[in-house]
Amino acid sequence: MLQVIGIGPGKLEWLPPAITELVKHCDVLIGGSRALKLFPDFSGYKSCITGNLTPSLAVIKDALLDKKVVGVLVSGDPGFFSFLPMLRREFPEERIDVYPGISSLQFAFARAGLAWQDAAFVSVHGRELSVLPRLLKRPTAVLTGGENTPQKIAQFYLERGDNPLISIGNALGYPEEIWETMDAQHLAQETKLLKNAIIILYPTLEQEVKQGTGCRIGIPDQEFLRGKVPMTKAEIRVQVLAKAQISLFDRVVDIGAGTGSISIEAAALAAEGVVYAIEHNPEAQELILANQRKFGISNIRLISGAAPDVFDQLPPIDVCIIGGSNGRLAEILKQVPLVDGGRVVITAVTIETVAQGLKLLNELHYQEIDTVSIQAVRWNAIHSLHMAQAMNPVFILSARKGEKA
Repeated sequence: MLQVIGIGPGKLEWLPPAITELVKHCDVLIGGSRALKLFPDFSGYKSCITGNLTPSLAVIKDALLDKKVVGVLVSGDPGFFSFLPMLRREFPEERIDVYPGISSLQFAFARAGLAWQDAAFVSVHGRELSVLPRLLKRPTAVLTGGENTPQKIAQFYLERGDNPLISIGNALGYPEEIWETMDAQHLAQETKLLKNAIIILYPTLEQEVKQGTGCRIGIPDQEFLRGKVPMTKAEIRVQVLAKAQISLFDRVVDIGAGTGSISIEAAALAAEGVVYAIEHNPEAQELILANQRKFGISNIRLISGAAPDVFDQLPPIDVCIIGGSNGRLAEILKQVPLVDGGRVVITAVTIETVAQGLKLLNELHYQEIDTVSIQAVRWNAIHSLHMAQAMNPVFILSARKGEKA
């Protein structure tokens, strides 16, 4: 039998009596050196886990073949970033009993005095920092490790123009414990060695953005605040978003955002990402912010100015939507920080813009280039009859950026 046993913070005072009793009935005990020291009176065979897990897996396999009870000690809780998934893969036919411990997540939120049922959490130990949420909508716990220190995570957000408040818990439950809260700018300059840390990132959403009427795709035009600024009609908007293929965590730039209608709906698709709305018209900028407040959308960032002049304010982008280029389409396509494999969608109302767009996409080695033209007709009721109201035809060009050779 294989038993995966959580030892919580790894201090005797945090170890439940039930775990101590459970260990007594194991024949083989496997864990890190600090974990094994918790059970000095254990009379069975002890095996210390090192960075190379192969010898420990061999010990487990041999012990199970001999019908012995094997206890694997894991820090924190076995269900929270532990060896448990690996053990299930290595021993799929074996009965595995799991016994909980206090996770670092629980410990950190207890130190912060916060409920954590609605929190998000992620691990960057052995993972790229790209797994971090780009927009902090709720408290987010991050397990650090290796090269990904709390300082490096703070720098990650600073480089994206954010300065969130961060709590740092290092060696929680030990005499050398550190628990401090500071903003990312101060944490990035912190000189303390934080090798065993969990951090809590706090939301950075502006308080004036409140829960509104919700968001969905194909919002009727009349629901947007419009003023005298041109707006992409609902029938075209839906097709643009379909071609954009926006995913949950994408970073999207909407160039020539106008009233923000596309930005609003793109933000619903990239609910865990960010939409950067670039607009140079002051009236349109006010409308974007007003519509953002009306629909209760929190993940839109307005960038005042014209593309590509303001591209230095953008992080790497997954999707680029170009609704207005002011005659600078070539500059925009050449300079936009679109990731390899990222999508670009261009709307045009003239044949000349279509021709230029296709030429540029081919010259810049874009792939999956596609062009459609759409002319929607609305049938408006006039007394007992319905009359056609044709809209101007719109071309939609879409493509994927080719990966570098």
